[in-house]
Amino acid sequence: MAESKKSAAGDRVATPRTGGQPNSDTLKTLSSAIGARIKVTTAVSPAQTFEGTLFTACPVLNVVAINTAQPPPNPASNPANAPGDYHIIPISRIQNVQVISQPEQPSGKDGWANALPAIGKVDTVRLREREQHRIAKIKQEETKRGKGVTAEAQALFNAMDRMYAARWHGTDIIIDDAVIISSPYAAENCKAPKGKEQSLAHIRRVVEGERKKIASRGPNSEFPDTLATKPLNERSNVHIMFATRQNKRIAL
Repeated sequence: MAESKKSAAGDRVATPRTGGQPNSDTLKTLSSAIGARIKVTTAVSPAQTFEGTLFTACPVLNVVAINTAQPPPNPASNPANAPGDYHIIPISRIQNVQVISQPEQPSGKDGWANALPAIGKVDTVRLREREQHRIAKIKQEETKRGKGVTAEAQALFNAMDRMYAARWHGTDIIIDDAVIISSPYAAENCKAPKGKEQSLAHIRRVVEGERKKIASRGPNSEFPDTLATKPLNERSNVHIMFATRQNKRIAL
């Protein structure tokens, strides 16, 4: 089989005969001629000849698609608006291909401007801002995750954080930079410096109330507040447990 060469005006491309295996060189050559005007002759009896614009050469399906409609009178017009009469031809049924004319190769900025679909300008400044914002948000979320604390402690932190400015300091919960809640995070474990007695009394009442809510959910229950702090595989296990209790099916 003759070796395929890069197509030029008037060149012929060697192709396999009927029933043969698709020629990879032919596909490669045709792929480089997308948009060219070509003439294809089939090997199927009776032989047929198609002349038109090469739309695509698919190496997966081993076929070519040709638009045999006449090109628009104004070459500068949008090709998407041009009429189409497409023919799908298997490579194995092509006897030969003749490239009549090569497609115009846009260069420089004009090539991008005429690309279809249109390629818009990428706002890299905005992308960097979004990236930095997302990184800052992830870091902020990470500071809300207690290290070496129980699920109940994290649930209490999440509840307090919704009402006050809460942060972790080791395993201690700091509320409004005034009250410290230490393990095991009961009301009597709250302390505050002198002058913050009123805030301390208030936080103790809130902690006591939140602990009662947590206890009412059951000692073995997982709290929705803590799901965001767990790895994905642990979250899936929690969902499975909920599905079993509620007799519902949840697609994970």
